[in-house]
Amino acid sequence: MKLRNFTKTGLLILFCGLLAACQTSGLKPGSIDSSFAPSGWQSESRGGKTIYFCMPSVCGSPQGVVIGPMKVRGDAEAAIREDILSTELLKAMDKVVNIAAKGDFRMSTDRRIVKKNFSGFDMSARLKDRNGRYVYAAARVIIQNDRGSMVASFATSRARARSNLRRFLNQTTIRRLP
Repeated sequence: MKLRNFTKTGLLILFCGLLAACQTSGLKPGSIDSSFAPSGWQSESRGGKTIYFCMPSVCGSPQGVVIGPMKVRGDAEAAIREDILSTELLKAMDKVVNIAAKGDFRMSTDRRIVKKNFSGFDMSARLKDRNGRYVYAAARVIIQNDRGSMVASFATSRARARSNLRRFLNQTTIRRLP
């Protein structure tokens, strides 16, 4: 199979596979507490994921925020804190994905985050939908030891995706549980 034959979904799965493997998934229950639910938005929880979405009739354009578990193997947080799993390494992986996607999908690792309660990365992406229009995503990877979750915001504009992610994070508390 040639790399150029990958679909956008395949590239996303490849990237997530490079970040994560197959052992522990999701932060401990209660680690993330959010009051995010803007007026006019609906939410649905299923399979450990929570999806918040706003219909175009309310928000003017389709928008959504998804939070769910990530599979992580080993002490990924230590690798992030020690800068072994670094922004530069992820940016190099981004370049490979961007070249292989030939403009249909672009991703960028924006910054590394090291805080008392978690470590992770802020990321952004742009992809084409079925109709050839761009959809933008802004995401935060949240890692505690060998557990992880990701929150991602999707919108038809980069600014709106980032704004909704910021809004979610401002209304969210992340705790490190024993």
